[in-house]
Formats: sequence, structure tokens, C-alpha cells
Amino acid sequence: MNHTLSFKFELQRKAIHLSSALIPLLYYFSHQRSLIQAICLILAVGFLTADILRLKFALVRKLFLNIFGKLLRDKEVKNRITGATFLFSGMALTVFLFQEKQAVPALLFASIADPVAAIVGRAWGENKFFEKSLEGSAGFYLAAAAIILLFTRYSWWGLVVAIIVTVAELLPLGIDDNLLVPVLTAYLLSLG
Repeated sequence: MNHTLSFKFELQRKAIHLSSALIPLLYYFSHQRSLIQAICLILAVGFLTADILRLKFALVRKLFLNIFGKLLRDKEVKNRITGATFLFSGMALTVFLFQEKQAVPALLFASIADPVAAIVGRAWGENKFFEKSLEGSAGFYLAAAAIILLFTRYSWWGLVVAIIVTVAELLPLGIDDNLLVPVLTAYLLSLG
């Protein structure tokens, strides 16, 4: 089940990833912090529970792989928490720790800029840096900058945050991007 080379596989994964943008958009338009916290907490706990059960019990693992196996990377199949668990955990941490004005762009960075980086990197990435491409990082930054300009009142500081988070996403820091990106973005925005 080597999905690492399939662009079609990456597009399927990122289409689902992009759909998580509905959460910050709901937050942006509804301003219902407690609702968003509940949604993120339920999703984080649900995916974490599924991962734990999948890793502990063969029957659950088989069922899980039958349903989601086509969307998992090889390393996620083999004794690793999935990207979805990291994504929703990062979202939950962000909405509990930060206010709406930091959380919304942070969640959009995770939901939109991160998948844009992966898609651009897969399609046009020729200049590799660590395990990622400079083209993918450019895609991340452009999406992040657009998010800052469209969804916030941050000006120059938001664009600086977009640069810092782009670099953090590019570097092999040992922290899953789905967790790192929203929390780091919200923290940095809170400093501005």
C-alpha cells in the first residue's frame, strides 16, 4: 500500500483536509466559541479513540483499514497516530487556548495553507529542501498571506507570522504539521 508516490492519493487526502476549513469558517461567521470548542473536542477525542483502538485491537484495525485504509500513508498504517488525529487535536488546542481573532486564521492555515503546500509541492516541487519543496512552501506562504489579508485585521505582523509558520512547516522539527501549524500560528498572532 505505497501511497507515497501517488498524486491522486495526495489529492484525495488533501480534499478531506480542506473540508476541515468548514470549522474555522463556521467560527468566523457564527462567533460561537463554545460550539467550535465542542466540535473540535469531539473530533479530536473521536479520532484519537479510533487510533488507540485500531492500534490495540486487530479486529478494529481491520475495520478501520477497510474504511480509511485508502487514505492513510504507509507510516500511518504502521503503529502511528493519523494526520486527522493530529489535525483535530491541534484545532482543539487552538480554540481552547486562543481567542477567535487568533484561532480562525490559525485553523485556516492548517486547513487550507498546509494542503495547498502539499498539492503544489507534489505537482510542481522540484527544489527539495529537507523532505519538502520550496515550491510547496511558496504555496503555503501565499495561501497563508491570503488568509491573513482576508480574515484578519493583522497587517504587517500577520504577514510576518505567515513567513515564520511557513519556515516552521518546512523544517523537520519532529512535530506533526497538523498540530504545529495551528498552535504556532495562533500563539504568534497573539503576540501582535
